[in-house]
Amino acid sequence: MTEIVKTKLRRLRRMSHFLLDQPSVSIRNNGIYFSASAVEELDIDKYQNCYLSVEDGIDIQEALRVYVEFNNDPVSDENCPIRVHKSNGCMVSATGTIFNQIPRAKLLAGKKRSERRIFLEKDLTINTWFFPLAPQFETRTRKVDNLPDVKCIYQLVFRENIQRIGETGNLHRRCKEYQRDNIPFDEVRYSLMNNLSDDERKSWETYHLQKYLRDVGQLPPYNYQNGRSNN
Repeated sequence: MTEIVKTKLRRLRRMSHFLLDQPSVSIRNNGIYFSASAVEELDIDKYQNCYLSVEDGIDIQEALRVYVEFNNDPVSDENCPIRVHKSNGCMVSATGTIFNQIPRAKLLAGKKRSERRIFLEKDLTINTWFFPLAPQFETRTRKVDNLPDVKCIYQLVFRENIQRIGETGNLHRRCKEYQRDNIPFDEVRYSLMNNLSDDERKSWETYHLQKYLRDVGQLPPYNYQNGRSNN
């Protein structure tokens, strides 16, 4: 007679993401919230203020990383104050005018909570922590005839519904092609990527196609393939 082996169960405990081991931030309209694990990993409770930086030489609209440098220098236009609550994390406040300069961060602050949470990473070349910024199709226009000749990822939108997500080395030319193909759209949303390679641009296209597929359950109506197979 075969012995029946009972399945063992391990009950799961609810956890706030602030208690997770990997340090993270949550982008908000009034500041940047750092998780309790970030406070511990970065020793934030030793500092009073924080500089926010992007890579020098890159258009701020194309920034994919925001570096954080905690310090005890005096508060200034560049140095944002922090409020530490070690058990619950900390807030870097007074970031509104800085985010206004970074459209990707500004748009992200208005997203749902799960999208506003970002894991911190460390740039080992300069020993500095940063949080990555995914392109948010932050530039939007209904003046299709005046689109620039730029490299970007884009969304074609018709009556607030996404028709296609793609990437291109020339946005103006590509959209003219879509008009000739009678693809309906009355707005174009795009993220500049003039400083990225073709492969990097295609990877971001795939990232957003897969995100749309997860959220909606199918591709946009005028996407015929799911970008690249790898992200």
